[in-house]
Amino acid sequence: MSRPESRAAASSRVVEREHSTEVSGARLHYWTAGPADGPGIALTHGAGADHRMFDPQIPALVEAGFRTLRWDVRYHGASASRTGRFRTVYAADDLAAVLDAAGMDRPLALLGQSMGGNISQEFLRRRPDEVTALVVIGSTSSTLPVTRRERRGLVLSRTLMRLVPYRRLTRSMAVASAEDAGAREYLREVFAANGRRAFLTTWDGMTRAIDPSPGYRVEKPELLICGEHDGTGNIRSAMERWSERDPHSEFHVIPGAGHVANLDRPDEVNRLTVAFLKAETPRRP
Repeated sequence: MSRPESRAAASSRVVEREHSTEVSGARLHYWTAGPADGPGIALTHGAGADHRMFDPQIPALVEAGFRTLRWDVRYHGASASRTGRFRTVYAADDLAAVLDAAGMDRPLALLGQSMGGNISQEFLRRRPDEVTALVVIGSTSSTLPVTRRERRGLVLSRTLMRLVPYRRLTRSMAVASAEDAGAREYLREVFAANGRRAFLTTWDGMTRAIDPSPGYRVEKPELLICGEHDGTGNIRSAMERWSERDPHSEFHVIPGAGHVANLDRPDEVNRLTVAFLKAETPRRP
């Protein structure tokens, strides 16, 4: 695959419907596909991206019988917002509101990439009875302890991101995030479209998402996926520690993939994800 499929290309194989709902000063857009009685899965994209980052995943999930919902997080893509602050706890509430508007049955599975992984974790932490399983791609645990140096780095990054010209920042982020040329092209385009203000607002919130909780364990089945060449912060080592902590977790490193492993190596990520969800997600009678 040279680049994420366009929405039209994805829709040529599945019937995907666009919707929107008003939530706390934002018009949030979301897309649903798959059989109405299939087990549900909600997909949440990474910071600066939009729902299209899962174009390669939707056909595979629908073909496997799942009901999918993907959405543009507040400040991203089509989801404009009149509010001025981003936090993962607020985004988890947004996701709950979108699921309610879509009439998605719970419990359901969650899949998140990077920031979307943190939002999905927050949703699971606040609503454990509404989640069957968790799939995370290229994201740190929100609840593992961090060193003083790591915390200082997060604080410093808020200033550094504001100092770098946004056009240069988008190019460097795209190159750092993806190995595939088409995935880089998509990231450059979507970063530019979302704009500097939205990205910095989101980044500020993401640097405040860590909430170390020494006694916390995720008791749901987890599939943790990291690209072999993911050099974003301490993600790989953090995901390894995360997998060691939780009793029902499996960790996979995807060869030849970067931070956006689902775009760099979609076939392998889809194979792992579908097999995991089929094993861990109960079918409705």
